[in-house]
Amino acid sequence: MDVIYFIKALLKKKWWIIISTIVALVLSFVFTMDRAKLYRSSAQMSTGFTVNDDITLRDENVNLFEADVKFNNVVETFNSPAVIGLLGYDLMLHDLTSPKPFTVLTEKERSTPQYANFNRDQALRLLQSKLDSLQTLTSYQPDERRLLEYMALFKYDYESIRKRLSVGRLQRTDYIDISFASENPELSAYAVNTLYRQFIRYYRSLRSERSVENIGTFEELVAQKKVELDQKVEALRNYKASEGLLNVEVASGNELGLISQLEKGLLDERSNLNVLTSSLQSVESQLNMQNQGRTVYDNNNNEIVALRKQINQMNDEYLRTGSNDAQLADRIKYQRQRLQKLMSDAPVSSESSRAMSRDELLQKKAGLESEMRAARLNIANLENKIRSLRGSLGTYANKEANVIGLQQEVDLAQEEYTRLKEKLNTALDSRTAPPDNFRQTLKGQPAFKPESSKRLKLMALAGVSVFLLSTLGVLFMEFFDSSIKSPSLFEKNVDLKLISTINHADLHRFSIPEVLQHNVKDDEATRKRQNTFRELLRKLRYEVESSHKSIFLFTSTEPQQGKTTLVQALAYSLSLNSKRVLIIDTNFCNNDLTVQLEAKPTLETFSMEPEEVSIEKVREIVTTYSVAGIEVIGCKGGDYTPSEILPRNHLLHYLPQLKNYYDFILLEGAPINDYTDSKELVHYVEGVIAVFSSRISLKQNDKESIQFLQSLNGKMQGAVLNNVREDFLEL
Repeated sequence: MDVIYFIKALLKKKWWIIISTIVALVLSFVFTMDRAKLYRSSAQMSTGFTVNDDITLRDENVNLFEADVKFNNVVETFNSPAVIGLLGYDLMLHDLTSPKPFTVLTEKERSTPQYANFNRDQALRLLQSKLDSLQTLTSYQPDERRLLEYMALFKYDYESIRKRLSVGRLQRTDYIDISFASENPELSAYAVNTLYRQFIRYYRSLRSERSVENIGTFEELVAQKKVELDQKVEALRNYKASEGLLNVEVASGNELGLISQLEKGLLDERSNLNVLTSSLQSVESQLNMQNQGRTVYDNNNNEIVALRKQINQMNDEYLRTGSNDAQLADRIKYQRQRLQKLMSDAPVSSESSRAMSRDELLQKKAGLESEMRAARLNIANLENKIRSLRGSLGTYANKEANVIGLQQEVDLAQEEYTRLKEKLNTALDSRTAPPDNFRQTLKGQPAFKPESSKRLKLMALAGVSVFLLSTLGVLFMEFFDSSIKSPSLFEKNVDLKLISTINHADLHRFSIPEVLQHNVKDDEATRKRQNTFRELLRKLRYEVESSHKSIFLFTSTEPQQGKTTLVQALAYSLSLNSKRVLIIDTNFCNNDLTVQLEAKPTLETFSMEPEEVSIEKVREIVTTYSVAGIEVIGCKGGDYTPSEILPRNHLLHYLPQLKNYYDFILLEGAPINDYTDSKELVHYVEGVIAVFSSRISLKQNDKESIQFLQSLNGKMQGAVLNNVREDFLEL
């Protein structure tokens, strides 16, 4: 349904769209009539970014992303103010010195101040100087600013050249295309060839400057790093010489070996001390036995005594020689093991032993104690030596850490020096190598024919664009227009029965009787519109007559919906059908009905007891309309409601009795959104008809009023969509 609606809306606006399209075609034709003919010349340049010029084969190692960046850099350099400025200077020099200039100024251009203030000799010097030095003119200098303004007359300034110049990469190739369009074919060819030459000059000059700067920078860095490397090497050598270190690792290895030997001897001495302690405890036990009167036997320990004596002698020799004899230490260890075995295997029975005296036991005890003291002295001596060597080893460790730190600094300085040296060599090599692989593969030639004006394409583009814009404009206007301007939109947005649609009629020029009685004498369109109004009003009359109800209240949600006109037109249409109609103006807030029909304002003052009700008394307060069968009761109007102003026995109570005389009684109520008049009048009528103008947009209070109308159940007769334009009647 929405699609059909929009299509019909477009059809209604088809002439606007067609006229807009035709106007666009005409304007595009007019604007392209005096368009100058342009001659375009093109040149091509090979970059060498993706192709090896020696073998003309694709380099498989080419990085496509880097190649794209290089192409973009070259294109931007072509379009830079520096290169285009050099082209402009060259063109200006050509026109100033050549007998056949590319551009000839018109009389209007010759009359400008820029031309009058031009100094030719000074301009030639400036242009040649800037062209030779690859510099650009600046507007800060008065002379150069005047020259720039003069060049603008010839359209040799940056903006003018940039608009006519096109530089870009040919897709999927190694070439860059340079094209220039102008009104002079020789100028176009000269411009593309000159642009290539100026680009090569500028690009190679820029690259040369960068190469020289890089070489100077690298030479300074290499010299600086060489000085730092020499300083660090000298610092390492001086530290080793001051500490007397030739090889820290060898010295620390010898110290560790000696500590290991001493710890081994310390362990043996502690084992010997344990053996002597055990023997001493045995002798003391034997002395205790003698003190108790028991006999102590000799265990044939002559061999043990001799072995102990030998061990003592070897131990003295070991200490005297500085405890450095490994073979002697092994012999002492072996003899001690033998002594321990003999003592553990000595017999304790008295069969092979003799009784020992107390002096012998005391002598034996004294010998053991002497050996224990010697063992303790050996242990203390070994521990002192081990501590001394470990302290010396810690000193070596600190020195080794210092040496390692200094060596790392030397290695790092050596690495940085080597890397910078390689970069310097690369920069020196690139200075002698070719700066680039740019080659002009196609020279620009003057064009024989001008470019197509593309007038037909431009006209077609303008026509299609305006047609689409006009169509979209109409669609957008319809889409964002929230008014209920057609019956289909009303049924979609208002949940009320639509009993009739009334079109817009020119009731300001013509009266209602003239419209309904075919008395309109005007153009065909006006007569057709009035006929439509008459037929639609007849449909509303039919709905009212076929409802089998006689008392109707015409109300609306908002003011200015056309209730007054509609009530008058319906009453006149009913009178044409031989119906007697009574119109009562109950719209106290806006009594236009009373004013327009010039009715007597008697409604607020009329009061009659029920038993006195008669049609004769009612007719005393009515105003007879000019048309037979229509009578009107007017009101004074004011800011009050029916319940506030009407007397106790007011006329509205007797409407059922009036039906016996009048066929239809039509009441006009105030808008529901702003007043409660219509809600109070609902109780006195049989049917309610809501009038909506097609120009309103529904708001929240309108929806609340519609909900009230829906709650009237059987009294709600339906709605009338009023003041609808003819082209929206069928939408």
